[in-house]
Amino acid sequence: MSPPRELTVRLRDDLNWWTDETSPRGVLDPRQVAHLVDALDAYEPYGLTREQFNDAFQVYAAESELADDQLRLVAVDEPIHHTGEQLFALPLTTADDDNPYTRFLGALGAARIRLLNTTYHYARACTETEMYDELDALDSDRYFSDDTIHVFDELNEILTWQPAEWDE
Repeated sequence: MSPPRELTVRLRDDLNWWTDETSPRGVLDPRQVAHLVDALDAYEPYGLTREQFNDAFQVYAAESELADDQLRLVAVDEPIHHTGEQLFALPLTTADDDNPYTRFLGALGAARIRLLNTTYHYARACTETEMYDELDALDSDRYFSDDTIHVFDELNEILTWQPAEWDE
């Protein structure tokens, strides 16, 4: 299924933009896009590419303001890392787990682990499995509290994850 060419988003109390759908999805705002573009540059030496980032999102520009903290967005053919524009970004997901956004999360997680193991000298190298086990535990807690994680928070959890240092 292709992403919508137009999208209505609403600013919620958590100060994040969300789609106005029956099952809302988080949308990156221009400030968040700019932050991620800068942060992800550090991961290129560890295997993360701009193409993976570009492929994981449909990019939108604000077309008009609507009532009640809403914006109408229109799809543009700019890459997400084009920071000269005020761009919003919707993750490209599908019902199955093999979608561009999920593949990007996997590549980001792998690059994060490579960066940590190269930069720090842990008593034992950290692994993607350990990182994802910890992050999945956070998601389980959200499931029971009925909180939906915004895409920006999901990405930042990976970007800021640090293992506990092992004493072995």
